[in-house]
Amino acid sequence: MTEIVKRTFTIFLLFLFLSFLYLFGNNTAFILFISLVSIYSLYEWTSISSKHIIFLPTFIFLNSLLYYFDIINTYYLSIITLLVWLLLICSMILLSNHLKTFIRKYYMILGLYIFSSFFLILINMYPHDVTMSSYSYLIDNKHYFLFIIILISSIDIFSYISGKVFGKNKIIPSISPNKTLEGYLGGYSFTILFFILFININNLVWTYLDLLYLTIIILLAFFGDLFMSFIKRIYDIKNTSNVLPGHGGILDRLDSYFPTIPLFYLWLMT
Repeated sequence: MTEIVKRTFTIFLLFLFLSFLYLFGNNTAFILFISLVSIYSLYEWTSISSKHIIFLPTFIFLNSLLYYFDIINTYYLSIITLLVWLLLICSMILLSNHLKTFIRKYYMILGLYIFSSFFLILINMYPHDVTMSSYSYLIDNKHYFLFIIILISSIDIFSYISGKVFGKNKIIPSISPNKTLEGYLGGYSFTILFFILFININNLVWTYLDLLYLTIIILLAFFGDLFMSFIKRIYDIKNTSNVLPGHGGILDRLDSYFPTIPLFYLWLMT
């Protein structure tokens, strides 16, 4: 089976599963899905550096407590997480050697924060004013999950096509030799045009502030992908696992989501 066939078949299966979850899943199914994805992502993270698997039960216990007792304010968590990602991105570009040293030393602490914040923000993906006043079911806001998946998928697809057709100028070949300036610019331009067209066709209201949020989310998605390439370079691996034929691991598919989720929450939930 060729690589393109594997990739296509995997995408088809993922599409079927996510469609079934969106159409027929209940609130418990959504929570369970987010939990399993977060746990398996951390498992892949520990496997990259061969860290002890004891971090997994610690992660599960800690986040279960935080979720059950509802002691984390998602709004402030999103702001802090966004700042952490901006710091990581700037360090990756300007202080790469220092960041490599930091990652090797605090690899699991960084991983626990990345996946805990990812889990806690997604599990509370409903409007901020609702969460502060009364209980809201995650299932009632499932359209936001559909939106972020379509958004990130659009960025990935348009960037890949633009890079293949027009890509010449490498951005940071020392981190990811296949990523080009033309791919990023094409991904940005076509994603913006796609969503303006989508919004206008559906007669939805939008402002230039929404375009600004969308622009920053696209940039964060680019750098999230680049950051995971940076991690794989540090530990000299190609993929985080082989669980998704043709694509690699869960982290290889979710890398763009980690830095974008906090801003997505601040954009649409507050």
